[in-house]
Amino acid sequence: MGTLKPTNLKRGDRVKIRSGSGHVGRIVELRGPLGPNGMQVYRVLLRTKPKPAYVEVREDQLEVTAPT
Repeated sequence: MGTLKPTNLKRGDRVKIRSGSGHVGRIVELRGPLGPNGMQVYRVLLRTKPKPAYVEVREDQLEVTAPT
């Protein structure tokens, strides 16, 4: 097992997913070091219509956005 690395992301942070879609969501859970080489994985709530969606994303695929 790899060692846990400190991260600057926490539950409740608004984040943007770095991809072509550019979805914005809120971190609802830290899933732990489940990614390659022990990278942290987060569960993110996306406000999609008609129902909200959840997605699990590696920390290197997220960037914090300004609170609104």
